[in-house]
Amino acid sequence: MSAEDDLKAFIAGIKGFENKGHADKVRMFAWLQHSLRKKARFATGDINWCYKTLFFQPGNTSQYLKGMEGKELLKDKGGYYCEGKFLAKYDGLYGTHDITLNIRQQVKDLINSVPNIAEKEFMKEAEICLRHDAGRATIIMVWSIAFYHLCQFILAHHLAKFDARIPVYSKKWKVTDLPIIQKYDDFGDEMSEREVIEVCNSAGIISGDLHKILVKHLGTRNSAAHPSSVRIGQLQAEAFIDDLIKNVILALPI
Repeated sequence: MSAEDDLKAFIAGIKGFENKGHADKVRMFAWLQHSLRKKARFATGDINWCYKTLFFQPGNTSQYLKGMEGKELLKDKGGYYCEGKFLAKYDGLYGTHDITLNIRQQVKDLINSVPNIAEKEFMKEAEICLRHDAGRATIIMVWSIAFYHLCQFILAHHLAKFDARIPVYSKKWKVTDLPIIQKYDDFGDEMSEREVIEVCNSAGIISGDLHKILVKHLGTRNSAAHPSSVRIGQLQAEAFIDDLIKNVILALPI
């Protein structure tokens, strides 16, 4: 998700926001510079960016910011930043929104329902990452759970079909070197994650829609796992979890 998508998704969860006055909008946009956009300092242009992104007509933003100086906002040579009490107030009011609460509850429910110890331990770690707003770590952990679950689904229900499809899907292996999957560790030893997904799709083990979801989220995991300028926001991590919980862990019974 882009910064624009993050902002739109967040504001969509606040009922009646479009009817709030400029003073309340500016307060919210100021708080979001820290909480959502992860900026240490911001300026008038950053507040107006929020207005523009949401297709709202701004008021006299600079005057509203000046009116907040020394109270809700502080200012130094780097720009504006939220005063501590104001920041804490808005953290309490809006810091944990509905989708976060729903997904956290789903994670907790899954932990209680999953009999496999390995999946359960990974789930606990993913829950900790989500709770502490560690987007990259959350994505890496949840992908590990989802891919592990997919492999267990293959082993439990479609192993013969999967093994039979490997030489049809790819000609890169010689007949004498074809990977034979018999246990979970064989997936990692013999094939890449993308190859496992493609063989599943080719064999009809997963649907075309699930194939697209897995390929997309494998790419997201790869971005999260390597140092880069790509920003992993809270909303993106939450959407990632929601997608994989619903479409892999709950949809593919072991």
